[in-house]
Amino acid sequence: MNLGDVMIRDVRGLHRGTPNLTKTPRPMVVLGYSRRWLFRPEVSIRVPRPELENLSERARRLLRFNPVVDSPDDRPPTEVYQSFAY
Repeated sequence: MNLGDVMIRDVRGLHRGTPNLTKTPRPMVVLGYSRRWLFRPEVSIRVPRPELENLSERARRLLRFNPVVDSPDDRPPTEVYQSFAY
């Protein structure tokens, strides 16, 4: 891909990138979107409760399916990609 290119793909497809063999970092942005009926517990935004209270009604509605935590430091010990909800 060239600088500025965009790739759109289904998350169920196998994929991998090529190794970066240079000393220059290769920044990349990944945006994911899932329908609300496709609950993906391994892909979520942990929303701190104090921040949620400061958000607009629209922002709270958009984040309604994400876990709310008391502190941003509250994290599970490790990421688990074994309990899919397909």
